[in-house]
Amino acid sequence: MDAHGDDSRNARRKFLTRSATLVAAGAALPAFPVLARKRDDENAVAPASMSTLAPLPRRNVHGAFGSAAMADLRSAVGAMMALPPEDPRNWYRQAMIHVLDCPHGNAWFFPWHRGYLYWFERIARKLTRQSGFVLPYWDWTSASDTPLTFFRGDLLDTQSPGYIHDFPTFDRTFRGPMETFWGNLTQSRRRQLELRGMANFESFWAAVHAYFGRSTRRLLSAANRQLTGAALEAVSRPNLVNALAPTSFFELGGTLVAHHSDMSGVPGMVESQPHNLVHDAVGGYMGDFLSASDPVFWIHHANVDRLWDVWMERRGLVAQDGPPAWINEPFLFFCDEDGQAIDGIAGNYVSSSRLDYSFEATAPIDTAPSRPPNAEWPATFPCQLQSTNLAVNGSVTASVEPGKAACDAFDRFCQTAILIDLDRPQDQHAWRFKVEIGVEGSSFSTKHCGYTAFFGSMRAQGPGMRHRGQLKLGTAGGMSEIMAEAGSGPHRFTITVRAQRVGNDSPTEALKVYGVTLISV
Repeated sequence: MDAHGDDSRNARRKFLTRSATLVAAGAALPAFPVLARKRDDENAVAPASMSTLAPLPRRNVHGAFGSAAMADLRSAVGAMMALPPEDPRNWYRQAMIHVLDCPHGNAWFFPWHRGYLYWFERIARKLTRQSGFVLPYWDWTSASDTPLTFFRGDLLDTQSPGYIHDFPTFDRTFRGPMETFWGNLTQSRRRQLELRGMANFESFWAAVHAYFGRSTRRLLSAANRQLTGAALEAVSRPNLVNALAPTSFFELGGTLVAHHSDMSGVPGMVESQPHNLVHDAVGGYMGDFLSASDPVFWIHHANVDRLWDVWMERRGLVAQDGPPAWINEPFLFFCDEDGQAIDGIAGNYVSSSRLDYSFEATAPIDTAPSRPPNAEWPATFPCQLQSTNLAVNGSVTASVEPGKAACDAFDRFCQTAILIDLDRPQDQHAWRFKVEIGVEGSSFSTKHCGYTAFFGSMRAQGPGMRHRGQLKLGTAGGMSEIMAEAGSGPHRFTITVRAQRVGNDSPTEALKVYGVTLISV
C-alpha cells in the first residue's frame, strides 16, 4: 500500500512515467503563473514544476506532527487577521474569494479548491516567515472528532475576538474596501462575475449579507466535537471506497457545464457526501459560501484535496487528459503572497507534485470492483418516478430493472450510486436527503443507502444558473445487503428518497423531483 492507501505499489511510478511520456511526445503542459517556493537560504526562486526540492508534506492533524502544523496555522490566521481590510491577503478578504468564484456541482470543484489552498499556503509562508508552512489535513474517516485545538478560545476558535458575527460590523469594516476592489476589476473578471449572477457590487454584497442571515457560530463545541449521524456515515470508509471507484474524472469530480459558476452539473460523490455533510455538521460559517472564514475549512479541504490525489495515483490523471474546455477554464480571483491578482486556468492546478507538496501517510483506502469500460451492462439506469413532489418528512419512490448482467455485477460488489435531480430548497440548511433501496415484490426489507445534502448557494441567479440541482451518493452497504438477500438477478429495484428536516426549521415548500437514476460506477 502507498501513503494514500492505493493497493498498487507502482501507482505513483506509473503516474510520473505517464506524465513524462506525454511531455516527451509533445503534449504541452499548461503555462503556470509563477508557481514557486523559496526557502530561507535560497537566493533565487525556481519554478515549482522544475524544483529539485523535496515536496513539502501536508501533515495529518491527528498525527505526530499535527500540533506543530496547527500552531503554524494559528500564526497564519493571526497574521491575516492583523492585515487591514484593504489588503487582499486579510483573513476575511481571502474568505470572500470563495464567495466570488468557487465552483460547486461541476468538474472544476477539485482544481479550483486545490488552487485556493495553494495560494493560501504561499501567503501564509510569507506572512509568518515560515518557509515550510503547509496546511494540515483532517482525515475525518480515521478520526471523526474535530481537533480540540479549534475550541480553546484563540484564533482557531471562531468564538474568539477577531471574528465577526453580525452584518452591520462586517459592512462597516469591509464594504468600502470591497467597493474599491470591485471598481478596479478588469473586464475579464467582471464577465466572470456576471456569469455568477453578480452583475454589480450590490448583488455581490447582498449575497454576503445573506450569509449573516443565520448563525455564524459553529454547531460543534469543545464538549461536542464528534461528527455524528449523517456526517459520520458520509465519511465512513465504505463511502470513500464507493466515492473513489469511478474510472473517469468527470464521474469522480463532476460533469462539464458551461462555466465553473454554473451549479447545474452532476457533482461527484466526494463532494455530495463527505464534503457537503461535514460542512453542514460543523455549521456556522462552514454552513455556506463564507465558509473559509472558519479555520476548519482549510483542514477539511486539505483532506478533500488528498482524496483527489489518492484517486489520481490510481488512475494517472494529468492535465492533458482533460478536454480544452476544462483545462482552460479561467480562475481569476486568487492572489499571491504579495497581494497581486493571479490570472490562471484550471490546468495549472491539476498536479500536486508540480505545486510542490505531498501528503503524509494515513490509513489506506481499499479499492473495490467498478464497471469496466467494455462492460456488458449500461452505466446508467433511469428510474420510473411514481411521484414528483417532495416535502420535508415526505418521500418519492422510483423503480428500475437494470437487467441480469448488471444485477450479477452488483452481486460481485461492483460499486453503484444514485443520482437525484431536483429543485434546490430555498433554505438548504433545513433539508437532508436519505436514500433507501429494496427489491420490488419481495419480502426483503428495504436497505439504507446513505445521506446527502446541498451545500451553499450563490444567492443570485444569472445566465446558466437554475434553481435546480443534482446530488449523487454511493449506495455504500445498501446494495450489497439487498443483493446478499436477493441473490443473482434480474431484479426490479425500488429506490426511495426521503426528505428530512434538519434543525428547528420546518420548511413548507415542496420540491419537484425531475429524475432518479441508478448508476453503475
